[in-house]
Amino acid sequence: RRPRRRPRPPATSAAMGPECFNATDLSAIGVLVPLTGTGDSTRWKALACAALLAVSQANARDGSVVPSFSQPPLLRSKLSAQLFDTKYTLHGGLEAFTAAQRARSAALVGPYRSTISTALASLGAYLHLPIVSYGSSSVVLSDDVRYPTFARTYPTDGDNAAVIIATLRGFGWNNLIILHVDDVWGATYADLIFARAVHCGLPEPRLISFMFKNDESARAAVRELSQQSANIVVLLAFGPDLPGIFNEADALGLLDGSHAWIGSFDWAPSSVNAHVDAGRIPPATAAKLEGMLQAGHAPNAERLGVFRRSFALLSPDACEAMAPELSGMDASLFSDPPDDAAFAFDAAAAVSLALRKSQAYHHHHHHQVDDFYTARAVRDISFAGASGGVSFDGNASKRAGYVRARRQRRLTHAIGAGGEGDRNVESLALELRSFRLVGSTGRLGEVHVPLHFSADHCVATLSPEVAGMIWPGGASKPPRDAIDVQEEEERRRQERQRALVWKLCVGLGVPGVLLLTSGVALLISYFRLQSRRKQLLWRSSRMPLHFSHCDPGGKYHLFLSHTWLSGQDQVHLIKRRLTTLAPSMSIFLDVDNLQEFGHLAEEIAASDVVLLFLSRGYFASKACAIEYEAAVRLGKPLILVHEANENKGGLPLQQARRDCPEPLREAVFSGRPIVSWQRSDAFQQIALKRIVAEVLVACGCDLPRSVARRNLHATAPTDGGNAAPSAGPAGFEDGMKPETWLSGTAGLFARLSLPTVSALRGEKVDHGAISLGSDALYLHKEARLVPKLRAGPLTLAFSRHNHGAREIALEIASLVAGCSAAEWPLSDPPAGRVVPLLLLDASTFGGDSSERLAGEVRQWCAQRTTTPLLLHAALAEDGGCPFEEVMQRTPTDLVHAKLYSQIALPWFQQPDFRKAALVALSQELDQRKAA
Repeated sequence: RRPRRRPRPPATSAAMGPECFNATDLSAIGVLVPLTGTGDSTRWKALACAALLAVSQANARDGSVVPSFSQPPLLRSKLSAQLFDTKYTLHGGLEAFTAAQRARSAALVGPYRSTISTALASLGAYLHLPIVSYGSSSVVLSDDVRYPTFARTYPTDGDNAAVIIATLRGFGWNNLIILHVDDVWGATYADLIFARAVHCGLPEPRLISFMFKNDESARAAVRELSQQSANIVVLLAFGPDLPGIFNEADALGLLDGSHAWIGSFDWAPSSVNAHVDAGRIPPATAAKLEGMLQAGHAPNAERLGVFRRSFALLSPDACEAMAPELSGMDASLFSDPPDDAAFAFDAAAAVSLALRKSQAYHHHHHHQVDDFYTARAVRDISFAGASGGVSFDGNASKRAGYVRARRQRRLTHAIGAGGEGDRNVESLALELRSFRLVGSTGRLGEVHVPLHFSADHCVATLSPEVAGMIWPGGASKPPRDAIDVQEEEERRRQERQRALVWKLCVGLGVPGVLLLTSGVALLISYFRLQSRRKQLLWRSSRMPLHFSHCDPGGKYHLFLSHTWLSGQDQVHLIKRRLTTLAPSMSIFLDVDNLQEFGHLAEEIAASDVVLLFLSRGYFASKACAIEYEAAVRLGKPLILVHEANENKGGLPLQQARRDCPEPLREAVFSGRPIVSWQRSDAFQQIALKRIVAEVLVACGCDLPRSVARRNLHATAPTDGGNAAPSAGPAGFEDGMKPETWLSGTAGLFARLSLPTVSALRGEKVDHGAISLGSDALYLHKEARLVPKLRAGPLTLAFSRHNHGAREIALEIASLVAGCSAAEWPLSDPPAGRVVPLLLLDASTFGGDSSERLAGEVRQWCAQRTTTPLLLHAALAEDGGCPFEEVMQRTPTDLVHAKLYSQIALPWFQQPDFRKAALVALSQELDQRKAA
């Protein structure tokens, strides 16, 4: 292979000094092992002794465990191995690495933790120093670009995650919680289990993390765990984390059989026993761990037996002779070493074989071995070791690797994602380990149960030995998935409910079907009623409106003509509201229906009625000119809607008349009612009703007979489209009571001019002679006059110097019970509240009587018993003016006295808008509280 380019030195190496870069000795091996800081030194001394045993057998060409040791080439110089304590921390690992460099180590065995290996592998890549770990399993280390000199004899977390998920599914557990240490190893391992679970069709697990060697953080994580619904716990932790986890779990009752616990092989029962001996875990808590599970790849049983026979030949003195740090080992440990010792033996064997090859290459070629030669030699070797066949091809197993982005949780599945330094796991066994109390000693041991993958590697086949296992809480059966049990109970409950419903339906028979049909009919009627409440109806019959076309080829009932300069928003609102009020009426709007500009005249011809929205610049628009000229030429009925608010694009009505071309002025304006467009919702309803009424009449729609009969005596429209006022108050007919108008049965605003005899005889009526007002139409949410004041009697005071106020006060007093009108100053004491009425129009505070009016208003403001009620007439045709002009004429002291602190109610003289203004006035009086 071509040598790799030397990577950039990591930031950590700069602080280590030049002694880190001493020339290496091809016979020196550094063994990085956590001899302290774990709480279980016995296990780690066994791993260290196993590594030293491999070096010793390589020197002795002893092929009892590794047959390759007895095969050529021969070692040119004896190998020497030295132990360096990593103290189970990152800082300790960096110190051990520095010490190994000072000792000129040509290769390193270890370290165990992935967090330490991640840092040291970066340094090893820079120094071209081969590192073979016996316990680091994080898939982060599979990156061949960042860690080209790293290898491991231990299976990766990706391999073990598949075993854990398959085991869970083998027991029928689907909903799990992952409790993991928050470091490089734990976070990545948890992500792999999460992704593998999703890949195999399980629900997304809940992830709960805790800090390494932080007892309070571990306890807080367990408390959060106890609040979850799931009871299947996957534990990813190290030995120092166990006291905080298990003590808190025992206190919360999580070790009494309610939860199932399964973990990885990164700690053993001996770790728990060591904590018990040190007093960190009570014996009663340790006893409750019986039945806890661990799953993953384990050493091959045959090869592990060969290694154990060889390891049993050692003694505590022999290990101490190889390294003084291994003093005080228990003699019983050599007959039953931990399984991890086999991986440590293979890591040292791999380094020994690679250094033997490097020594031979150096001897035969008589020059210095290049930096990467030993690292390449490690990855190229293949031998039968203590744990099984050892090779570092990474992809031969074709296993699946899973990566999850931690925050977005986007899952990616890749086949053959292992690195070149990852171990081939085909020769390893799949194993389930169950904790078991050993006799009456109270100490924990473990039972090994073989596993087998299914075809898709998502389910593990359990051996019959599982039936004899003991489970948490002393149970003879494994705990069931709590969420699955809840879902099953919910399914059973729903099935019982469905069965009960079916029995009821069968028992009721025909009555049940009839009842169901009646209920459906009621629902349909209810939804129809709710739909009709948003639509305009005939007031007399409450029936919906039906539109027809004047001509057989008619396409639209109403054409909306407007200029985009000042009327686009208003006309959009008109169409949107008309679509709700009269859904069966088809409306043309250029932005919705116009295909080509040249077809405007054709669209006018296909419309029954044309609405001209008179705003600033309307008659100056070329498009509008095409529309109104075509409408006049074709004799289309016109509806004129006037925007009077100059701040919203409006203009005076007289100005609109002058802007209209003189040849068309008479045809457009003569004898046509003008519909004023206002901002208030109540007055917009009146305008929309009038538009719909004009379309109904123009289209020749069938009018209800009751409408015609009630309006036979109504007067014909006068110039301007307004009916002549009749004798009664507010313009309603003689003998008609206010209550009748309030209930909407008299059709006060329906103005019909019909041949009386024809209407009475039921003969055909000439629709061209009909003028239909807005009150013939009914809307459910329309505002209604208050028939009686709820807060008691009220006197509406007016000034004789306020032109028009007297007529308004008398009119509202005749319509609302409890309301009376009197001129100010009052001659008699009032019976109840007093509300002054002030009409703001073109004559207010102007003329000879302005000072006298101002004096009376000052009296109103000085009393402070109630705020004057303001009415504002804005339209010039109603004698009104803009509010700014009224403000200019108002004396300054009245303005400072907050005369205009309230919003003035709009006032109109046109009959239908006048009625709406009276309704708003009655509601305002009803809301006035007593002084």
